[in-house]
Amino acid sequence: MRSQRDKALALSDRFGGVQDGEFAPGGISLSKLADAYGTPLYLYHGEMIVERLRRVRAALGEDVEILYSVKANPSLAIARILANAGAGAEVASAGELVLADAAGFSPSDIVYAGPGKTGAELDRAVKLGIFAVNVESLPEIDRLAAIADRNGCKVGVGLRINPAQQLLGSQMRMGGLVSQFGLDQADLEEAVHRTLARPNLILRGIHIYTATQIFDVDAFLEQCRSVFEIGRQVAGMTGTPLEMIDFGGGFGVPYFEQMPEFDLGRFVRGFQALATSYRSEGWLNGCRLIFEPGRYLVAEAGIYVTRVVDVKRSKGKIFVVTDGGMNHHLAATGNLGQVFRKPYPLLNLSRMGTEPAESLAVVGPCCTPLDLFGNDIPLPDPEPGDLIGVFMSGAYGLSASNLHFLSHPTPAEILLWQGDAHLLRAPGTPEDVLNGQHAPGEITTPLIEKD
Repeated sequence: MRSQRDKALALSDRFGGVQDGEFAPGGISLSKLADAYGTPLYLYHGEMIVERLRRVRAALGEDVEILYSVKANPSLAIARILANAGAGAEVASAGELVLADAAGFSPSDIVYAGPGKTGAELDRAVKLGIFAVNVESLPEIDRLAAIADRNGCKVGVGLRINPAQQLLGSQMRMGGLVSQFGLDQADLEEAVHRTLARPNLILRGIHIYTATQIFDVDAFLEQCRSVFEIGRQVAGMTGTPLEMIDFGGGFGVPYFEQMPEFDLGRFVRGFQALATSYRSEGWLNGCRLIFEPGRYLVAEAGIYVTRVVDVKRSKGKIFVVTDGGMNHHLAATGNLGQVFRKPYPLLNLSRMGTEPAESLAVVGPCCTPLDLFGNDIPLPDPEPGDLIGVFMSGAYGLSASNLHFLSHPTPAEILLWQGDAHLLRAPGTPEDVLNGQHAPGEITTPLIEKD
């Protein structure tokens, strides 16, 4: 297993290498980008994302579909690149649905999952005509049917099932236990009958997404076998082949030391053998087999870049203080659900040819000890003005962070694509904290009139 430094160096090579001792992705000077757009900033590499998608699709084969899980990185540009490369989309809110539509994903290649869908959100999905709304409860089936009736149209339904058994070998489990996600497997028969009883609902099939960050291939394959078994059960209830089995996502991304690479090849060989055995039974004829990776497609293709503001010593320990932290990248500071806080791969991008001198603590500007990228990070001696890169930051970065904490400006987002750097989101300013806010003296119309 590679060290974190080795991981970061390998990724820096994939981004485009070094010029004159400085990180220069695709031959573009990072310091010039930082001077033009300020720091912190997010940098994404479009070709790396496309290459990852193509690799996954080639491995799984033509009879398996890939839907991009938009929550991983809801950048319009990244979503459009993936749509143009042949992916579909999995969304979990009306905002993500709007983004997927704007990015060019065909409605027939969009599924909508997630608990707590409001009536307005369901109405939007029905009107757009997406392939399936993956319902999460029995009452949601009834609400969706009423909205379909009101719109005078049919809507595809996937039953998201919370299976009876947990998937072991993963970093985060979302099924097989008491959960807000999906219908309990014990309610499956009732869900099927309730859906079939409504003429404006089309039962597409099932959706089971029980875990993320899976590295244990054998456990993952056993889960897939269980999903096929549930699919067979549903097909038996309906008397017709299923149109969809959505296996969710979960392919592991090794952020930290001592984490193995997910063995995609071994998983695919096992999955194809499973699919072949079940296809021989007939109830999968014409069925869309779907995986919905997000993190796995985009994580390695992003870097969070932050500038050193201060280098200080406290009781013999050296702290490198940067201008961005947990407010822009909650996951990299270990505050997005991690049980054990471990550092992402980091490099001093301004001193690429210099060997690390000593291990340092890298911290952000927020007034909390939680704002820590890591202790004992091996970096060349940094100086104020140096640029620090937090690698593997393409997923659950900006959009998954508490951006308003301490009211620092939001970072720019930049995309490397076809040899050029494209500004996706302009950096914020300190004045942005006032946007949309009014003082009492500026409000001219009462929100609620007195009786």
